[in-house]
Amino acid sequence: MIQRIQTVFLIFAFAFQLAMVFIPVASFVLPDKKIIEFVISGLQSDSILNLESFSFFILLLFIFNELMLFVIVFLYKNRTLQMKSCFINIILLVFFQLLLFFFIWDAGQVENVLTNYKVVMAFPLLSAIFTYLAFRSIKKDEKLIRSIDRIR
Repeated sequence: MIQRIQTVFLIFAFAFQLAMVFIPVASFVLPDKKIIEFVISGLQSDSILNLESFSFFILLLFIFNELMLFVIVFLYKNRTLQMKSCFINIILLVFFQLLLFFFIWDAGQVENVLTNYKVVMAFPLLSAIFTYLAFRSIKKDEKLIRSIDRIR
C-alpha cells in the first residue's frame, strides 16, 4: 500500500535530494574575493575552475539516485524488490556523499581557493537515513505478512 510510513520516509529522502538542485552545496572564494557557488547541476557563475567533466559524473549519479528513490515508492507490491532497491540506494547515497565531498575538497586544493561547505552537504546522508528507516519499515511489513501466512 502506498499510504504506509515507508512512503513518507522515501518522500522525505526524495525531497532532501531534490533540494540539492536549488541550494548551493559549497562555495569557493577566489584570491580576488570573488565567490563561486557550486550546485549539483554545476557552477553558478563563470569561473576559472575546471570542474565540468567530474561535475557531469556527479550530476548523472545524482539523477540516478533521485530516479531510484522515486521508483522505490511505487514498488510497494513487491516488498522484497523494494527492500533490495532501498539497500542499493543507501549504498549509492553514501558513495555519492563521499564522492561529492572528495570532489569539492579536491577542487579547492588544486585551484588553491578557500572552500566553504554548506549544510546541504549533509542531505545525501539524511536521505540515506530516511531510506534506511523505510527499509526497516518494509522489512517489518514483510515479516508481518509472512507470520500471517504461517498461521493459515
